[in-house]
Amino acid sequence: MLDTIRRLLADSLPMAVASDPPIRPDDIRVAACALLLEIAHADGHFTRDERAVITTTLTTHFGVDERGALEVMAEAERQRATVGDDASFTRQLTLEYDDEQRRLLVDFFWEVARADGWVGAHEEFVVVKLQQFLGVERAPATPHPDPEPIH
Repeated sequence: MLDTIRRLLADSLPMAVASDPPIRPDDIRVAACALLLEIAHADGHFTRDERAVITTTLTTHFGVDERGALEVMAEAERQRATVGDDASFTRQLTLEYDDEQRRLLVDFFWEVARADGWVGAHEEFVVVKLQQFLGVERAPATPHPDPEPIH
């Protein structure tokens, strides 16, 4: 399953190399991370567990090392502060990701929402809204309690 996930993302994501190139503001990973951060901040608290899930997601599935993950998160936070809406991020992802990649990204959204052990109403609202923006069929309100590991 993880090989399938990596192949799906590999088509649109640059491969990590010995010295990662700098993160560009228009990097698709920044748009994806901005939405992951949007979910993490939905309840007004960005927890250590949510940060760990996002870091693991970026290092495992988005072709960056831990330093690169921190750079992607920093750029995504800057853009979240200046852009002001999710539409530009979801528009970029809809243009560059195919259906399966967008569904996989929504799975990552749920992982962030569940990072602290439960999905609050604010987090569920944001995930469902982003699913709709990405054109992904709505998942059940209460995701499966034992999701497949993402690492």
